[in-house]
Amino acid sequence: MTVRRFIEWLSFHPTSDEIARALVTDYLAEFAVAGLRFGRINSDDSAVTLGQFGYTDADEWRNKVIPSHEWRSYDLPETDIITGKNKDRWTPDARMCILVLRDRGVMQGYASFEFSKPIDKAQQHHILEAIEEYCVPISLYLSFQSRPVGSSMSGVVLPIDSRDAGNAQLSQRQILILRGMVEGKTNHELATELGFSVSTIRHETMRIYQALAVSDRKEAAKKALMLSLV
Repeated sequence: MTVRRFIEWLSFHPTSDEIARALVTDYLAEFAVAGLRFGRINSDDSAVTLGQFGYTDADEWRNKVIPSHEWRSYDLPETDIITGKNKDRWTPDARMCILVLRDRGVMQGYASFEFSKPIDKAQQHHILEAIEEYCVPISLYLSFQSRPVGSSMSGVVLPIDSRDAGNAQLSQRQILILRGMVEGKTNHELATELGFSVSTIRHETMRIYQALAVSDRKEAAKKALMLSLV
């Protein structure tokens, strides 16, 4: 119900900073989140910080557009996660959790959560699961921001012919499973990591094959990388 209230609150069109503040002080307060930044990756791969709370340098970064070559060259743990160099979502010091925000499998932004103290390994999965629930509506928020005026399409269009991606859109759950396929994880490993039953993973795997018009995991992983779905 809390996530539902958050989504309903978004319908009142709060500012990006108000969204960040509400998540830190209200919706995620139990996890001792100290700071939050989320931003958009533009079509030219430049990055811009949209919402932030808990940082003294907020004015310096607000709406500052950073070219692709610049932000990708930052020697920072969070940059490694956004670019995929680090497949984990937690920085090595366990004080930050970074999620890549996607629309139809395409990276459209990021959300960086900073904690007041390192998060114990045993708590990381639970906290990540809660944070992911809120990142779904934030992804939608970014999609609507990116939508051209008068357009009936939501989010970013895949940069390939739609026939290559099959007839069905992949759900957030299927994207997570597909990412695991690319990383070479088994159904049992994915079930444990994502909190689903093995039968659910198998069912979703077959739906992924159908959506991508492939017949096995190797082909699915190859197509996922080709279409930049993960």
